[in-house]
Amino acid sequence: MKIQQIWLRLAITLLTLVCLPSSPFAGQQEDTLETARLLAILLDSGRVTVAKYQDLINAPAQGDKKFTPAMFEGELLIEFQKRTTLELKTLADANIPQMAKPLLTQLLHDSIKTIQTYQPVLSLPGMRYKGLIPATFGTETASRFQNYSRIYLKQTAPEHLVRNPKNKPDDYEIAAFQRLAVPASQSDKSRIISEIVDEGQSARLMLPLYYGKSCLACHGEPKGERDISGYLREGGKEGELGGAISVKIPLK
Repeated sequence: MKIQQIWLRLAITLLTLVCLPSSPFAGQQEDTLETARLLAILLDSGRVTVAKYQDLINAPAQGDKKFTPAMFEGELLIEFQKRTTLELKTLADANIPQMAKPLLTQLLHDSIKTIQTYQPVLSLPGMRYKGLIPATFGTETASRFQNYSRIYLKQTAPEHLVRNPKNKPDDYEIAAFQRLAVPASQSDKSRIISEIVDEGQSARLMLPLYYGKSCLACHGEPKGERDISGYLREGGKEGELGGAISVKIPLK
């Protein structure tokens, strides 16, 4: 009888341990990494939207391009929802970390603000290059957001591909690019580096960016010739790793 009681108590103890919720810190880590992922996708969704309308933006013969902040916002919302299933306009009831909701709202606001600042130049007729490309959108929007939130958000690239010194990778990003440099299959292009670093003090995430067809107008062949923005083309090919969205959030 005593042996049966001992086994029963042991079984109850084990069941209790299994049913206990994970520690609050573990939950905080998961929430922070998910928040970082959503922020990276939102910034890249803005980049994708700009790339989608690059020909319209650069058309020298068309003064009123109708690439308005409202048009951009609508396309951005569609792109983000396609990639996450989330509707940015109804985040209050979304099943995402609470910390992510105000940050996504702010990043959306900063993304629209970037497009607003380009409206005067977009309307100038006869100008072939307006300065608004995915890279400038990503750099300027990330800077706006970081100034507001103090969360590290950056569009970066391997050292040999960096054009803007502001986007130079830090030591962590350099190491992450080495990990991402391993050729990925077409089905593995969505891989993300997402981890807790600095002895548990920070969450870091790298969302890789691969060259698409629209990217090659500036980053493709012929290597060494100047693109529309004045930079030298890198000779990149479709599907090659071209950069990443990097996020770092401190764990409190």
